[in-house]
Amino acid sequence: MAVPREAVWERDPHTAAKHDLLKRYLEAWAPILLSRHEVITYAEGFAGAGIYKGGEPGSPVIAYDVFAGALDRFPKHMRMILMEKDQRRVQELERQIAGAQARHAGGITGRLTCDIHQGDFHPALLRELQSTGALGNPLFVLLDSFGGPDIPYSLLQELGRLPGTEVMVTFEPSFLTRFAEKHDGHRKSGDDAFGSSDWQAVFQQLPQQKFPFLREQYRDTLHRAGFSHTLYFEMVDEGSRKLYLIFGTRHERGLEKMKDAMWKVDTSYGVRYRDPKDTQQQTLELEFEPDTAPLRRILHDFIATSPSGRTVPELQRYALLETVYRPAQVIALVRQMRDDGTLTAEPRTINGKARVTIAAAHAPAKPTASQDALW
Repeated sequence: MAVPREAVWERDPHTAAKHDLLKRYLEAWAPILLSRHEVITYAEGFAGAGIYKGGEPGSPVIAYDVFAGALDRFPKHMRMILMEKDQRRVQELERQIAGAQARHAGGITGRLTCDIHQGDFHPALLRELQSTGALGNPLFVLLDSFGGPDIPYSLLQELGRLPGTEVMVTFEPSFLTRFAEKHDGHRKSGDDAFGSSDWQAVFQQLPQQKFPFLREQYRDTLHRAGFSHTLYFEMVDEGSRKLYLIFGTRHERGLEKMKDAMWKVDTSYGVRYRDPKDTQQQTLELEFEPDTAPLRRILHDFIATSPSGRTVPELQRYALLETVYRPAQVIALVRQMRDDGTLTAEPRTINGKARVTIAAAHAPAKPTASQDALW
């Protein structure tokens, strides 16, 4: 998305879906951490004006309302740190946050502080997190930029080394694939974002492989920065425009909660998901119980990479860490594949001890050794 010139702009379907996802995740995140910690922090690097032309709330206001509701139940404290470069947007954001504070009058405002800062998000955001003591305590950082290589690896590295930090990053690879090959400055920005120049091999990829290649390169970037678990999902709107959302954490429970939120996003936004692991790249409607045909293909290929097969817990963890699907969906699907003769299971009862293999009639002609393994 091009950087808007207006202080307040129209909300597009991608943004609407992202905000719905953010709201649902924070509704799970805040109570879990407030039940265990005295102070938790939420930060944004590209906060915007807090409102869109149609009157829809921006992410800072959405987050404030969620946190105020959570603090009604917990006598704890929360801190919000919001960075925005455009002074016009800062002024509007201050008005919108003031409105949110008025809606939640009483004891909440004293326990929910909101610091708004005008300027480039980096390195100012990191300095603010350091000065407030947020680093080392539970912290969620939203880096929802307008696309392009905006987030320096050095910032991700500072955040990723801390076990209590989670990030959600907007990643739109089209800028690099379109403009960076013949522009030294753009390539340098790409190097800064990825933490190396390895991503530049994208220029030797086939056109249909460029986006997946950059996606995997960025996944490696987050892993090197310290986020041992990442959740990638590709959002596709009605105009077939693609956008990657990348969630980074050290906690598997965080992945589970993010997936729960993901499948509850409002269908009216016209955005669908696509699992990067699905070889047929089928788009998935936003339904709480989605079409599991892609997961069936993904599990079949994963099982086929091991001559001895896979255990059910392995398949569940693979679904959690490597796909957009939830572990709870695995057992029913494996039972279905067993019953139709695609898999053999020992013991036949599908439980935590069962090991499944591809039935001889459904085995690939050659082992697909190129499939990714668990990390």
